[in-house]
Parts: sequence; C-alpha cells; structure tokens
Amino acid sequence: MEINEAYKLIEKYLEPINGELGFSRIKGEANPVFKGEKGIYRLTYEAKTRILSFECSYEPDGEESQFKTISKSLFEADDADERDCRYTANEIGDEVKSLFASRKKVDLEKVKMPKAVSRGQAKSGVISYDADSLANRFGVLYPDLKDEIKRNIVEYGEFLPETFFKEIGTPRVLEVIKNGSQADQKKLFKMLCDIYEDGTNEVQDIIGVSILGEMKNDPKLMEVADKYMSEYMAGPVHEINKITAKSNKYTKKLKNPPPYKPKKKKTGMLQNALNQAGGQY
Repeated sequence: MEINEAYKLIEKYLEPINGELGFSRIKGEANPVFKGEKGIYRLTYEAKTRILSFECSYEPDGEESQFKTISKSLFEADDADERDCRYTANEIGDEVKSLFASRKKVDLEKVKMPKAVSRGQAKSGVISYDADSLANRFGVLYPDLKDEIKRNIVEYGEFLPETFFKEIGTPRVLEVIKNGSQADQKKLFKMLCDIYEDGTNEVQDIIGVSILGEMKNDPKLMEVADKYMSEYMAGPVHEINKITAKSNKYTKKLKNPPPYKPKKKKTGMLQNALNQAGGQY
C-alpha cells in the first residue's frame, strides 16, 4: 500500500473524533494536517525507518506553528492493510482526544515556576539541586523562556526536562556558546557548573547529555566550554561528547525517545555514557 493510500484510510477512521472535536484537514498539505480551535495536529512518515510520527501544536499559526512530537510508532506502509490503518487511526484518535478534548486556555501568569533548592542547602549537602532547580535557574538567566517552561508544566502536569531542553533550552544554550558574548557565556556555565556540582544524578544527566552533549564534540564549541567548565564537570562532558559525536545506540535513543509516561523513573544516561566510554567520574 502506498503511504498516501494509507493516509486516506487513516483519515477516514479519524473522522468521528475530528468531527467531535471540530478538527478539519488543511487542504494542500502533503501529509495529513488537521486544525481546530484547540490546536493543530499532523502525521509524518519516514519511509526509510518506517516510523509514523504524531505531532501537535496548541497554538496553530500556520507555518509558524511549533509542533511537538507526541509519539512515534512503527508503520510498515508497504505491507499495511485496512485493518492496520484502522488500528493506527484508533491509536491516534485516543491521543487526540486525551490532548484536546478537555483542553482549556491557561493563563500562564497564574502558573508557578518550578521551585529551586536554595544555594545554602545545596552547598551544605542538606539537599541536592534537582531538575526543578535547573528550570528555575534557567528561567532566571533567560526570562523570555519562562513561559515556555510554564507551558511544559501545563502540558505534562510537571516539568519534563528532557522535552523542554530538547525543544527549547538546549538550542538557546548552543546559540550562546556559539555566538554569545564572553559575559553571557560565563554566566551560562557558572549556572550549569553550580547545578551540576551539587546536583542529583538526574540533573547531571540532563546537563551532561541533553544539554552539553549536543555540542557533539564540535571543536569550536568545546573550546568555549573549556574556558568556563569546572574540572569536576569537564571530564564527563568530554567523554559524553566523544559518544554523541558518533552514531550509536545512545544517540539513536536520544533522537527517538519513548513516548512520555507520567512519573516514569528516569534512567542514568550519563552513567551509561561514561561506562560506554570506559571512564568513571
């Protein structure tokens, strides 16, 4: 079956939920794109990997819409039949309903930023910096991104750091490392070093892998990082970048994370990376 034929069948089985929630297909788009008052969603298919992605945006602004990948699934279009298309449409329909059925406009000014562990507590060892602390400090450093942090909280019911940094935070960090002033670069790394050195394993994973691991061992970016990284953080970051610069099972996992599941226990990507590299820190 051709993918366009599969799209038509999937769209057919999505008609009930689209009608219920007021979504209609945008004409002229190669892939199925559906728009309604509550947002917009689309399907994209990668023939090489046979991956069908479900993406959505709550602020439909045409070409300017910022889509987020909600889920990815294996869909072998060549071997698919109508039953497969119906099953896929049902899965997508469930996700559409869960995301948009009861969605209300949220006043972001009423959404509280994540609370940070105090510097005194972290330095004394009473409690370590966590992902919420990183989000808070990141918002202080870049106030224009506070609303994005709050949107992340509204969407997932808690701050989901991997998603925020992959989509919003890490691109800002890389831009500062590449084109920022020395003062801005120094402020950035001071914040990251503080959180890293007195942080939980989870927050060290986020900084080492999800943020600074995206430098992918680029010589110019690493040169800037080396000016400001502490000795404690520099070793692991270098080992991680040796790994992220290449295509391997860890980089593939980072590019294709599993669908979000609330309160899922997070794995130690940093330790996995260091073990793979043969280094212990």
